[in-house]
Amino acid sequence: MNQILAEIPPQDYPYVLGMMIVAVSLSFYGFVRNWKRLRLIEDTPTAKLRSAHQGYIELEGKGRFIDDQPIYAPLSNHPCLWYSSKIEQQETFTENGRTQTRWNVVYSNTSEHRFKLTDGASSCDVDPGRAEVNGNEKLVWYGNTEWPTRTQMLESQSIVHAMSNRYRYSESLILPGQPLYILGQFSTASAMTQKSVRDVMINVINEWKRDQPALRERFDINCDGNIDQQEWETARTEAHTEAQRIYDQLAVEPDTHIIAKPRNSSQPFIISVYPQALLAQKFRRNSYAALAVCIASVCATAWLIHVHA
Repeated sequence: MNQILAEIPPQDYPYVLGMMIVAVSLSFYGFVRNWKRLRLIEDTPTAKLRSAHQGYIELEGKGRFIDDQPIYAPLSNHPCLWYSSKIEQQETFTENGRTQTRWNVVYSNTSEHRFKLTDGASSCDVDPGRAEVNGNEKLVWYGNTEWPTRTQMLESQSIVHAMSNRYRYSESLILPGQPLYILGQFSTASAMTQKSVRDVMINVINEWKRDQPALRERFDINCDGNIDQQEWETARTEAHTEAQRIYDQLAVEPDTHIIAKPRNSSQPFIISVYPQALLAQKFRRNSYAALAVCIASVCATAWLIHVHA
């Protein structure tokens, strides 16, 4: 390595130095990012849902559908709790007299549908939006149409299929019933605290406005085809009465528990099908690897500056 750095032409020195500095920065960032997640996983006690406190916590349980309503992955059509889907198109191009191929992304979609985490008799909703998901179910298959013409079983095709097909489809899934580890912001809200009587009233009026004939039939007292100011006040009074009735019903609805991405951007939101021990091993291994690359890059950068000084 030192010999290679020493032989770099003077005109290329600024570019190589810049690349080395970028390598140092990226590897150091990778070390800090993975080490922080490792410390959080190892230092945050696992809470039970029945006694979970409000705030940043970690939970363990099994994933379930909400109200037994399955979510279907858009490409494979598999029932799942979460999916990340991607379609890539193979492109052939010529560069420096050589024919090469590459895959360009033409479609990508990540689920933000809520699902449920159960912990014995207790449960909470999981909002997976902007989560770091660590899964172990991934499908990869190929075809000749931009959108797959068939669904895929839970197995992946051999790479040889790519030689005769122009499109590659891939999906990562979390399946119902899988054990889950989640690190995120836990909160509880009642239906009443999320809405006011005024909010409910506005919803009632908006719903009435969607059916204009029924609205005129109900409140157009003078039958002139329009709802004047006095008639509209009558409609508002009835809407308020209806809103109050709906709001009173919200008082008997159970509280909603949810774990989601924290507002504090420095706190990661992690969803994993791997247990804590394996997840901690992954982040520890990634931290050491990034640190090794960072140290090597720093040494190479220092040597490069010394040689070309």
